[in-house]
Amino acid sequence: MNFTFFHRPEARKFNYKPQFYVPDEDKPTNVDKFDPDEFGVKLSRSWDKKRRNRSNAASNQRIIIWLVFIIVILLFIVWKFL
Repeated sequence: MNFTFFHRPEARKFNYKPQFYVPDEDKPTNVDKFDPDEFGVKLSRSWDKKRRNRSNAASNQRIIIWLVFIIVILLFIVWKFL
């Protein structure tokens, strides 16, 4: 192995060349202006939707756990008294 004290390696260079670029197709044709009120409403709706999905999933898990618990208790009672 060769050790050199004054050698500084060059930084890697970023050399990206897009393969499929058509300048006319990349220009946006319909540019809407940013509306913060509309953005806030959309964001709030998406958060509410995610929150509802999470609560539904949690309630489904709770129902399954309770059903399994009740079935186990019923099986124990049937097994014990028969």
